Amino acid sequence: MSTMKAAVLAGTRAPLEITEIPRPEPGPGEVLVQLEASGVCHSDVHYWNGEDALPEGRERPVLGHEGVGRIVGLGPGARGELGARVGIGFVYRSCGECRECRTGGETTCPRAEATGVDVDGCFAEFIVAPDTWVTAIPDALDTAEAAPLLCAGVTAFSAIGKTGLGPGKIGVVFGLGGVGMYALQFAVLTGATVVALDFDEAKLAQARAYGAALALPPGDEATAAILELGGADACLSFAPSPRVLRSEIEVAAPRATIVQVALPPQELSFFAWEIINKGLTIRGSADGTRLERDTVVRLAAEGRVRSRVLPIPFAELTRSLIELDEGRAPGRYVVTF
Repeated sequence: MSTMKAAVLAGTRAPLEITEIPRPEPGPGEVLVQLEASGVCHSDVHYWNGEDALPEGRERPVLGHEGVGRIVGLGPGARGELGARVGIGFVYRSCGECRECRTGGETTCPRAEATGVDVDGCFAEFIVAPDTWVTAIPDALDTAEAAPLLCAGVTAFSAIGKTGLGPGKIGVVFGLGGVGMYALQFAVLTGATVVALDFDEAKLAQARAYGAALALPPGDEATAAILELGGADACLSFAPSPRVLRSEIEVAAPRATIVQVALPPQELSFFAWEIINKGLTIRGSADGTRLERDTVVRLAAEGRVRSRVLPIPFAELTRSLIELDEGRAPGRYVVTF
């Protein structure tokens, strides 16, 4: 039996165990992908921390869901070209038949499977994936830069798509981590005036370089500046603090949309009159569809959205999870093979 190197989750907050496991074989309609890079996502941290539960029976799983590699094998009836470079994202597949799938909501399919959760993921040398769920990666796009687009990038893009931002609108991005920095760039592409909020001055400087009209630390000054503009038509939370929702409601203009992407560990709360009086809409958003994934990859290949990636070897995977958990990651960590 052929084997491959993989980083296995050995326990809650335990160092990932780099070991040899059986190499998967593609089944009907599946492709075998030899991975060249895999992004490290904050969702991986949640499973490593034990904050999100893995399905029953999923012992010693392989995490990772931002993989890029080349097709090296085809299962029976699978479509795909050997040698083609493709990406694998968080949603591994959906049923394709339920109401959600048939109305454009494949990411909320109740029978959807997630890469690195329901099936072994991309912290390995090989992965099998459904041929209809891999994303073509253009030659113009660097492999390491493509990897985080497959979850972080498409999550940000999908969130911006729920806001109605466009010319003449005001958008506020709370939190400039990896996903927030992508969201800032996509918001700027809509033609809206974008305000970026974070406590890290280096991230604020980067936000200005990416086109933010204002980049400020959260607080009274930022609140006053946003209200001076007329209030936010859209607020997006990428900071895992329950206090952010309070700030969003405060700066929101009438009929604004608030999109929650970050996952604070505590409950969020508000008074009914706060959203009723302003006519606010509060939406949740996670990941994105295959069409959105394709669009994000195209925009990056055209140079319209940029990734700040930090390539790391397998041996530093656990360190990357720790730094992400502590908020110390200076960019998007990407394991390269």
